[in-house]
Amino acid sequence: MRGGHVGFVVTFILLAAAGNLCSEFAGDYSKLSGIIIPGFASTQLRAWSILDCPYSPLDFNPLDLVWLDTTKLLSAVNCWLKCMMLDPYNQTDHRECKSRPDSGLSAITELDPGYITGPLSSVWKEWIKWCIEFGIEANAIIAVPYDWRLSPSKLEERDLYFHKLKLTFETALKLRGGPSIVFAHSLGNNVFRYFLEWLKLEIAPKEYGRWLDDHIHAYFAVGAPLLGAIETVKATLSGSTFGLPVSEILKAYLVSLDLPLSA
Repeated sequence: MRGGHVGFVVTFILLAAAGNLCSEFAGDYSKLSGIIIPGFASTQLRAWSILDCPYSPLDFNPLDLVWLDTTKLLSAVNCWLKCMMLDPYNQTDHRECKSRPDSGLSAITELDPGYITGPLSSVWKEWIKWCIEFGIEANAIIAVPYDWRLSPSKLEERDLYFHKLKLTFETALKLRGGPSIVFAHSLGNNVFRYFLEWLKLEIAPKEYGRWLDDHIHAYFAVGAPLLGAIETVKATLSGSTFGLPVSEILKAYLVSLDLPLSA
């Protein structure tokens, strides 16, 4: 991700700091916003339940970090799984525990903050740090985290995610006076493309093109699985740990429970 982050920063800074670089947008490039749609497993999930773990000193309480808390993953794996798992048929929460995505930039910077785990789970932290060093304003970078365990239709049904995303674009335009640059990574590209299709049904056909012109200046797709992701095959057959310190036995157990582990 870090190589892609550098490219993101350079692009964003050039567009935000330069003058009229192209005829398509004749406004002030310093008024542009950057909207980040993170990828698979790149948003923190927090508990929204009280779960007692009888065989572990660590319990789950509301707002406790679930994804990703490696301490609880390793010491209270059964409780952790209850908070992470969704029903494979209707994607509802486990009856004893449920988790919801965190909000804001902190939800996508580091998945497991800490002296050791922080750098190992860093996602967008370096990119945001670069933006700050180059003088990008705080209200010019907006994160739109989502529950990456859900299908797009369930994202809208349960969380009204696409309604909120539409409002995010409109708020950014009103706040800064210019359209937004969309930075989508991995699964975030599919989410964004689904949003564009959802938007066609949400607003009048004659207004669709104008809405896009007014609110979206550019779209950068990084690691987009537009033709599918081969990692899914590996995860389905043998599981994928994303580099986490998980044993082969535990990995096989997670796969047997249909917990989504693919990118």
